[in-house]
Amino acid sequence: MKNQEALSADVHAEAIVIDGLQISKFDRPVFEALSAGGLTAVNATVAVLEGFRETITTIAEWHRLFEENHSLITPVRSVDDIRRAKEAGKVGIIFGFQNTSPIEDDLRLLSIFKELGVRVIQLTYMERNYVGDGCLERTNCGLSEFGLEVIEEMNRLGLLIDLSHVGDRTTMEAIEASEKPVAFTHANPRSLHDHPRNKTDEAIQALADKGGVIGANIFPPFLATGSQATVEDVVDVIDYLVDLVGVNHVGIGTDFTEGQPREVFDYWLTGKSGKGPRMPLDYPIVNPQGIRSAADFPNLTEALISRGYPTSEVKKILGGNWMRLFEEVWTD
Repeated sequence: MKNQEALSADVHAEAIVIDGLQISKFDRPVFEALSAGGLTAVNATVAVLEGFRETITTIAEWHRLFEENHSLITPVRSVDDIRRAKEAGKVGIIFGFQNTSPIEDDLRLLSIFKELGVRVIQLTYMERNYVGDGCLERTNCGLSEFGLEVIEEMNRLGLLIDLSHVGDRTTMEAIEASEKPVAFTHANPRSLHDHPRNKTDEAIQALADKGGVIGANIFPPFLATGSQATVEDVVDVIDYLVDLVGVNHVGIGTDFTEGQPREVFDYWLTGKSGKGPRMPLDYPIVNPQGIRSAADFPNLTEALISRGYPTSEVKKILGGNWMRLFEEVWTD
């Protein structure tokens, strides 16, 4: 009988491993870390606050990254692309937005971005936009009429709706309005740590009832133990979510920010007034011990097995649930 370490290594090697979101400074060292960690695919953020033209420029830059790092990464436009990435030993890159700011106020741009490879779009970031409220708005308004139109068009196009940074009321209204399952690609339960970026049990249950998936987040401010957290604290989050909604609705969404300098965090977290961060952070960012970077992903697999999860459930959490969701939502 295999010892636990050997079993964990085999499970990790066999599994399709998907990170529901990373917002790292994507370059060769990050791609090497993803590969070392056995990642099959990652939802890579290509827009946060940017408008249409800035986002197009970022996507153009990704074409250079694919050319220069073709031995490590490959673009993902379908579930089959993820399977091919696994077979080839490469990391599949899924383009994702953390805001609808790239479409500005034009629904037609959703189909343009789909043609360019975007497959996941978060409705709002921290603040209000044309679609609805973000999680740090002082009010708790819901979806706008335009927001309802965006959801309808994303459903039609087969784009996955992400609600991680979305305000509470907008979250609930979006889950109800969407004909397809939606995701919290990188979010934790507010019951474990009372932070506006974490999600209520009510929202997590509504997400699961619709067939969605929540990706457990390792970002220290969203964990009760903060910068003192370990990989075991991340598994505690997973345990809570599995107990709440069942193993079929739980994945991983690390929110890794590898290589990002402080000024980028300040840019993301500063309101439109430019007066200062809306969500203070302690610098430097210290990720949980045992999963400091993407290269440490096998430690998460071992921690899940140590916690008593059967291998079939470990594979679901590592990526199988994301694959099921992508298969249900993405369309050609």
